[in-house]
Amino acid sequence: MTARQVIPTMLVLSLVFATLTAPSRTDGQSTESAGRDRSKTVIRFSYTPIYQFETDLDSGGSFDVQRHFLRFDVSRFIDRHWTVGLGLSFDYERWGFSDIKGLAGVDLWDEIFRPGISLPVFYSTGGKWRFGVIPTIDFAGASGAEASESISYGAVLSAAYAVGPDLMLGLGTGIFERLDQSEVFPYVVIDWRINEHLRLANPFRAGPVGPAGLELVYAPDGRWEMGVGSAYRSYRFRLDDSSAVADGIGEVDFWAPFLRVGWRMGEHYRFDLNGGAMLGGSITIEDENGNQLGETDYDAAPFVGLTLKGQF
Repeated sequence: MTARQVIPTMLVLSLVFATLTAPSRTDGQSTESAGRDRSKTVIRFSYTPIYQFETDLDSGGSFDVQRHFLRFDVSRFIDRHWTVGLGLSFDYERWGFSDIKGLAGVDLWDEIFRPGISLPVFYSTGGKWRFGVIPTIDFAGASGAEASESISYGAVLSAAYAVGPDLMLGLGTGIFERLDQSEVFPYVVIDWRINEHLRLANPFRAGPVGPAGLELVYAPDGRWEMGVGSAYRSYRFRLDDSSAVADGIGEVDFWAPFLRVGWRMGEHYRFDLNGGAMLGGSITIEDENGNQLGETDYDAAPFVGLTLKGQF
């Protein structure tokens, strides 16, 4: 089974689960009324296309990347203490290399597929503590890679404390086995409403590609918001099993400072325009046993993207 064959399965799962868990609502019932009834199921989804502009490799040549991120999350409130859920994700990347035939003797990839699934569980005490564990498994491979050789797995652990009505602080750690490499990603958990217009929080969910990052958001009203933030990302993927280094491993690392402008479209949807640059980026090639064969850095890579989010 190749990485490409995993895609339809993940998409079908997301559609089926959405149908089975969509909360029922009588016609004409408002969102506020539904909130007072405390619906036990919350569904969220997002789609983000990103274009990374062409940038130069230190080893010679250049590349650009088209990225597409799909996220689908369902949360179920069991009682006032327990919340469980299901998260489905699918990442697709289309790479375009120019004036470079290979790195470390490896034919470079055209596409990367990364479907994943997570099962978040959160526990809140009757007081101010909130604990979470999110087991995760994903498949990360270039075109032609075997899915059975492309598995990463692990969990994100977190503990947060409500210091006050407007501030929650904590620590989180992602612990993952990523294609013959064990890694730990610590991060700060924060949700701080500084005032009625400013908020500092984690913009992403932590997972196999790194910690959640930080974002400062300014919201002048209930419809518009502007954010500035940064996150570190690192991901590994299995190479084509027919390449010069059969079942080799590619790794991409970068820091991503970004700017965001968001617009709320009605009660359930939001549209974001994102832009920034990938800094300190590097690409590493390893053999199937994790032995490094070659590495190259690349120049700052500007990017621009859009995000459509929905919640029910």
